Amino acid sequence: MLRDIVSAERLVPEWDELWQRCPDATTFQRPEWVFSWMQIFQPSTPLLIEFRHNNVLVGVAPLLIYQRGSERVLALMGGGISDYLDVLFEPAYAEEAVEWFWDMLPTISGWDTLELTDLPPTSCLLLKNPLKWEYARTLHDVCPVLTLPSKPEKLNSVLSHRQRKNLRNARNRLRSLGVARIEIAAENNLHEILSSMFRLHTNRWAKAGEPGVLADRPVQDFHRHVSPKLLQKRVLRLYTLRLNGRAIAVLQAFFERQVAYYYLQGFDTEFAWFSPGTQILGAVAEDAVRHGMRAVNFLRGRERYKYIWGTQDSPTYRIQGPNPLMPSRQPAA
Repeated sequence: MLRDIVSAERLVPEWDELWQRCPDATTFQRPEWVFSWMQIFQPSTPLLIEFRHNNVLVGVAPLLIYQRGSERVLALMGGGISDYLDVLFEPAYAEEAVEWFWDMLPTISGWDTLELTDLPPTSCLLLKNPLKWEYARTLHDVCPVLTLPSKPEKLNSVLSHRQRKNLRNARNRLRSLGVARIEIAAENNLHEILSSMFRLHTNRWAKAGEPGVLADRPVQDFHRHVSPKLLQKRVLRLYTLRLNGRAIAVLQAFFERQVAYYYLQGFDTEFAWFSPGTQILGAVAEDAVRHGMRAVNFLRGRERYKYIWGTQDSPTYRIQGPNPLMPSRQPAA
């Protein structure tokens, strides 16, 4: 068990190889993502558990303990900005690793409640119950998913008549203002486009009277840290919709294992009538099909706009329970 970031960094090359051997793992389980999260958010009690077979890394469980009121919570790292949280166990050793994982958790000192959230339906932690102690498994949230056709010209066949009409009308309205084009970030303009995304996303939420997730400087720092790494891996696709050279919408996506994950977007509310958000979503869907993606995952949340695209819900789960070796805490009289 590794309890500090410096010690844990030595795992990165092996972790990357392990990730490649885990076909259901997402971007949020990549070492680039998890270590960037650790470096920027500096958890006070990180617990990185490694599982080895003949000295080969076959499993990683990135845990942490945090304080929630009077309660010490054992959870997975990456909470808040990761839409899927999970352990990373090589399939050939998953059954053994899961059993060991459940046996080992109560022996970790300093926690009262286990709370594993955002578990994907493929998580091996959902397949085997920790029979030696009680816990609850419940639905946590949903990620709406759109199944894509094999060719861009067939995309209309999976979209509703209403959405096809919305896209067509929005494009026609925007063309009346000048030249509109889609640009994809490269190494030389990555940070410029990230800055545009931060600005557009934050301004849009400010108009609604809320700060938005990108208003927090540490979250911006995280994206500046992790984005070059994911771009180098050819995972990050950062799109800008420009009108006469001006950025009016930005969408951050991850193309991973035949799935396009729509992660964050922002648009200029001055151009809301021209539906820049809808237009950039449609353009990214077309690009996803061209790159062999079989689905678009809109990620966590039931926002109305996601269902206009004809998505179907994919659930995520929560595992929750008390530490069986800790006496229950009675409220003070």
